[in-house]
Amino acid sequence: MTLRVLIERKHEELPAFVVIPARALAAWKLTGTTTVQGTLDGVPIGRRSLKRFDAERWFVELRRDFLAKIGKAPGDRATLAITIASGDLPAELVAVIASAPAARAAWEALTSAQQRMLREEILAAKTSGTRERRARQALLPALRPARPAIAGLDSKSRSVSVKIVGRRLPGRACGPYTGIAVGLAQKVGCDPAEFLPADVREATWETVVEIREHDGAPAFRGPAVNGPPRERFLYLTWIGRKGRASPAMFRRAKLRLDAIPPAVLAQALRSGLLVGRLELTASDGMPVCASVRPPAIDWSGR
Repeated sequence: MTLRVLIERKHEELPAFVVIPARALAAWKLTGTTTVQGTLDGVPIGRRSLKRFDAERWFVELRRDFLAKIGKAPGDRATLAITIASGDLPAELVAVIASAPAARAAWEALTSAQQRMLREEILAAKTSGTRERRARQALLPALRPARPAIAGLDSKSRSVSVKIVGRRLPGRACGPYTGIAVGLAQKVGCDPAEFLPADVREATWETVVEIREHDGAPAFRGPAVNGPPRERFLYLTWIGRKGRASPAMFRRAKLRLDAIPPAVLAQALRSGLLVGRLELTASDGMPVCASVRPPAIDWSGR
């Protein structure tokens, strides 16, 4: 597929991207994030994730160093040529999976989205040695550092209600954006179905996660749980309108579940409730974004 695209960036802290109309991708019958490869103005972009923007648009992010290399910047137009990338696993990952029953079991326990993310993480390594090391670290527990014991955590999955409470929101107008709203993604890899205006006094969201022990560490699953196995998080997505453009995502915040203190997680397993409280305005006055860990978020088990 080849088309002319506009290089865009919603905020200077975020990656640049290009948008592909959903109608142009109809023949591919995509159901979720897909790995593609191709070129921009004839220069290879490598393996990139094609993600859903909304019902009518998909997008591909572009690295800053890549744009600098080809002399392009946000606001420029370019010719994008992409195709669906091979889904074959790297040889190093195949070898690790075959090397031990524990590695195969760990691989098969991953969802298809998690398998894709791990495959791409390994393929991104430049050397065979690094690819093998990443595969082993992901699938063989013996190579992982010991983690603190968590009372009540075992192989049996336990359901915990999660409540996120956001205070001190940035307001409906912030920086170059107006009509700002925020939502919790309630489906893996998708944008939120509902948004709250960013001038409410307090924003709250509720979801459910399943927690169990896996290779000596807590493993999280649930409709709103995103990210690779070792870096699980909940996604807060910010949308806004810039000028006359349609409302679109311009920031995201990852509420890192893997950073919940062990004592808090043990309390949540007892009570069946996990609460995260955070301020939703960053130090620059813009909506909070990037990975959010304590003390930026206060987790409690009641």
